[in-house]
Amino acid sequence: MTVAGTSPSRASRSGVVVPDRATFTAMRQPVVPVTRRLLADGETPVGLYRALAGGGRGTFLLESAETGRSWSRYSFVGVRSRATLTTREGRAVWLGDPPPGVPREGDVLQVLRETVEVLRGPRDPGLPPLTGGMVGYVAYDAVRHLERLPDDTVDDLRLPDVTMLLATDLAVLDHHDGTVLLIANAFPGDDPDAAYDDAVARLDDMTAALRRPADASAVTMDPDAVPRPSCNTPDGGYQDAVERAKEYIRAGDAFQIVPSQRFELRTSAQPLDVYRVLRTTNPSPYMYLLDLGDHHVVGSSPEAHVKVTEGTAMLHPIAGTKPRGATPEDDAALEQELATDPKERAEHLMLVDLGRNDLGRIAASGTVEVRQFMEVERYSHVMHLVSTVVCDLAEGRSAFDVLAATLPAGTLSGAPKVRAMEIIDELESTRRGLYGGTVGYLDFAGDLDMAIAIRTALMRDGVAYVQAGGGIVADSVPDVEDAETRSKAAAVLSAVAVAETFRPA
Repeated sequence: MTVAGTSPSRASRSGVVVPDRATFTAMRQPVVPVTRRLLADGETPVGLYRALAGGGRGTFLLESAETGRSWSRYSFVGVRSRATLTTREGRAVWLGDPPPGVPREGDVLQVLRETVEVLRGPRDPGLPPLTGGMVGYVAYDAVRHLERLPDDTVDDLRLPDVTMLLATDLAVLDHHDGTVLLIANAFPGDDPDAAYDDAVARLDDMTAALRRPADASAVTMDPDAVPRPSCNTPDGGYQDAVERAKEYIRAGDAFQIVPSQRFELRTSAQPLDVYRVLRTTNPSPYMYLLDLGDHHVVGSSPEAHVKVTEGTAMLHPIAGTKPRGATPEDDAALEQELATDPKERAEHLMLVDLGRNDLGRIAASGTVEVRQFMEVERYSHVMHLVSTVVCDLAEGRSAFDVLAATLPAGTLSGAPKVRAMEIIDELESTRRGLYGGTVGYLDFAGDLDMAIAIRTALMRDGVAYVQAGGGIVADSVPDVEDAETRSKAAAVLSAVAVAETFRPA
């Protein structure tokens, strides 16, 4: 492991640190990323996570793969979180040591909003897009803090509506130049010298951890392991839900409704091993592993919920699905069938319009536009129709406002959104929890990048929960829709089954 870079800095016993002490103490912002860059061209994201996070509570791994299977520039390892914002009996509660100035109680979404505002500082253009912030999930049912919905469904998983880590220590692997940027965020407060010394000490600890010999990671496995999950709907139950949804649509209550069903798989697989399988078999634009203590979140979502960068918001609606073909010729035929299917195109257009309306609530006048429309993107098990909708934020609007305006994604509820959610509560016997919510981050610079929580496993107490649904319109075929949900869940359930077979090589 070699120290890289020659930027002006203060040297600690383990190498170059940026900014130096004098620069740091002169800065007037609530949070300052203190960094050290290492040459680490032999490191892998999973290896970094093992070495630095060690599977500890409050850690994470975030990556992104493009649809062509090439990995994006950065992989983010969350090494340490100072505190965790979550809920207890519907109210916000902090675990750990939240910094001075952040709100300690109240509605959890309002506490999240104010925390991001209190800790916001300028973006350093020389640093990666995520250097620290609030990382975690906002569940589908968090919308109940924003909209009046029925409360008749059973909350059998009792998952917090929000769990967000206040991530302070990260390692960012740059796949372009083979370096790792270690980041220890400091909170100068009333004693900037002490805060700086503490940040440098944490950088030293991370550097030392990377010098230790790595544990053996090679394993044998059965790549053809077949999952045998149970389902929270009885045989024919999902088809019945589809028929009832169609009745509401014919009656004019909604244009589209997105019912879902949950699959459960008992497992002794480790969450990191499930992630390792997913990143190999189902690389997606949003790959994530969150260790939240009593539960883990592991996913490979193809769909952005919303992204905000320097005042520009982007939605990436995905609607319209076909399975992948067994041969290139089958694949091409299925792509053509998807691209020309009137039902799929009508459904997709409706959700693009819903996305435009959602962004219109927080957009500067005249800035909402569709930049990509109904293009086919392929993933390991399925292909989708995708579009991209963007806007500039109106004056006084923040990334959190965008999140609140778009929760949940229309592709997971239907349209009109509130009425569709009311019907979903009637059709589904249990609360959705994580499924259909968002996973990602709001950073210290005021930006946001959140995925829709689909193709995702909630792992807790020896059970993996994987949920999937589909958009129902007037001419949907119940058996086809049931098969589609099973196809969508297959990649994650298979990853759990394969990870179960891991044995040291």
